[in-house]
Amino acid sequence: MRLATPSGFATEVFLLEKPDRDLLPEGPWTLVGDQRLRDAWTGADMPEPADALWVAVPEEEKKLRTLIPWLEHWARVPLHRDATVVALGGGVLTDLTGLAASLYLRGVAWQVWPTTLLAMADAALGGKTGADLAAGKNLVGAFHPPRRLVACTDLLATLPERQLHNGRWELIKTALILGEMAWAMEMLQDGPVKFGWIERSLAYKAGVVHRDPRESGERRLLNLGHTLGHALEAASGYQLLHGEAVGLGLLGSCLLAEEQGLKPFPASLLEPLARRLAPLAALVAPWRDCLPLLARDKKARRAPGHTDDKPATEIQCILPRPGEPAVQRTLPPEAWESSHAKILALLHQETARA
Repeated sequence: MRLATPSGFATEVFLLEKPDRDLLPEGPWTLVGDQRLRDAWTGADMPEPADALWVAVPEEEKKLRTLIPWLEHWARVPLHRDATVVALGGGVLTDLTGLAASLYLRGVAWQVWPTTLLAMADAALGGKTGADLAAGKNLVGAFHPPRRLVACTDLLATLPERQLHNGRWELIKTALILGEMAWAMEMLQDGPVKFGWIERSLAYKAGVVHRDPRESGERRLLNLGHTLGHALEAASGYQLLHGEAVGLGLLGSCLLAEEQGLKPFPASLLEPLARRLAPLAALVAPWRDCLPLLARDKKARRAPGHTDDKPATEIQCILPRPGEPAVQRTLPPEAWESSHAKILALLHQETARA
C-alpha cells in the first residue's frame, strides 16, 4: 500500500509484503544491492540489470573510498542523467548509495528499497545520505531525497534475530519522542514486529521531515538516543550494532531527562528497557572512551566565550518525557557521565535478576 505523506513530499512511500516490479523506475535504471539478497531478489521474480552492483558493505566500510569504484563503474556503463539508481539493502548500503547518487553527474535520481528493520524505520526516509570519517559517524554527506521508498516486509525474513532486535530500537525511539508510553512498552515486549508499527513510524517521520527538511528545528527530535548512542557505537569498535547503541542511548536519555529536572520515567518502562539491553553490558565502553567522541559529535559546537586553547563544547540533546513530546536541551558532553554510569548499573542489575 502507498502511505499517505504530506502534499509535495519528495518521496513516495510504499509498504508491502512482497517486492513489486511495477514500483521500479520506468526509465533506465541500475541497482546497488547487498550481495546476500541477490537470491531473494531474483527469487521474487524481480529484474536484475546487466550492470547491477552486488556488494558487501560492513559498518566499518561506510567510507568515501567505498564509493569510488561504484562511481567509476557508472561512468563506464555509462549511466546518464535520466537514469535512476535503486538501492537494495540495509542502512549502511542505502546511505552510501544515496550519497553516490548525489555526487554522480552532480545528482541523479534514486530509489531506496530498505531490507532491514533499522533502515525501514529510520535510515531510508528523510533524504540524509552519509559516510563516516575517522573522527565520527556521518560527518560527510548530502541531503538527497529518494524519489521512492519501497519497504517489503517479506525481505525481513532474510535477517538474523539480532538484526530484527536491532531495528526495533528505532521504532521504540519514535514512541518515546511522542511520549507514548503504552506504544513503547508494547514494543519492548517479546513477539514479532507488527506491520502497523513500521507504518506509523514512517508516517510520523515523513511529517517531521516535510516540515523541517534540513534539520533546523523539529527534525532534531529524531536524534533521540543518538548522541550518546553514536559515541557508544564508535567506542565499542562497532561491535555494537547501530540500533543497539541507539537503544542504550534511549535508556541514557531517559535517565538524563530526570537529572535535568524533567518528569522521571517509571520503573515499569525503565526495567523492561534495561532488561532488553542487559546482554549488551560487556560492549558498553568506559566513560573515558566515550567523552572524546561526544565532543566530536556532529551536533557539538564550541560554547560561547570559549577560546581555541580551551575548546569546551555543547551538544544539542533530545530528552524524552513520559506522556509528553520530547524536548531539546543544549548541554555539555560531561552531562552524560552520570547517565552512563547509571546505564551500566541498571544493565548489571537486570543481568543479576536473570
